[in-house]
Amino acid sequence: MMSLTVQEILEDLHAAERDCQTVEEKYGVLSEYFYVAYMNGVLEDDGEHEFALRAGSHEVKLNRENAYRNLLLTHSSIFPNLAKMRLKTGHVEYQPV
Repeated sequence: MMSLTVQEILEDLHAAERDCQTVEEKYGVLSEYFYVAYMNGVLEDDGEHEFALRAGSHEVKLNRENAYRNLLLTHSSIFPNLAKMRLKTGHVEYQPV
């Protein structure tokens, strides 16, 4: 697997989030539900592969969130501002000192 910098991860994540937001605004459904429906064959693509591209954006979003989380766990010294935070499953929770 290719190693990404924090900046690359964030750029990819933000681009995927913008694309997912397009789905949400166009179809009135959160991208995570759109993705599940598409992957379960509930949605038929429009012939232009729009749904496949949108599902791909959601996968990129999930992948980059996971990459960022893993980077936090393995290289916490590069994130000095997170010293007062504790990682929990899937999110960061502030812990007062």
